[in-house]
Amino acid sequence: MPETKPVMSFEIHADPHEITEMECPYGSISIIPFHAKLESDLFCGETLPGAVDVQQENAAGLRQMSARYAFRGRDFKGNACTLFIENEGWMKHTEKHSNVIHTFPLLLCDSPVIGSYLAERRFRGEVVNENGKTEIRIYDTLDESDIKN
Repeated sequence: MPETKPVMSFEIHADPHEITEMECPYGSISIIPFHAKLESDLFCGETLPGAVDVQQENAAGLRQMSARYAFRGRDFKGNACTLFIENEGWMKHTEKHSNVIHTFPLLLCDSPVIGSYLAERRFRGEVVNENGKTEIRIYDTLDESDIKN
């Protein structure tokens, strides 16, 4: 794969007092509101209200992570735009505290410059937990040399 560095990466910040958790014999759920700033070569912006990561674990120990959030900001040409990200991932209960969770992001952006590129299903993601910080990294799995031409 030609990917070497993420096309986007950002650290998320969650207030532990705003996290909702519930556990029962049939599974568990965690609802984690968060905030982030994104600064990349393609887009710079800040999350809009409502950014949330929902993690649901079933009785068999399969955990689904589903995060949905939007950034308001500017593309690399200076156009004001909004970037929506839906990031899905799955893991076994035994992998719950893994340092890296692999995800499948869907990106939508109303930028006339990067919107069509980001709408392509060519991205993969990682949620990286290190040193008490959570970073989201999004990689282009194809050649990205045509983006800024």
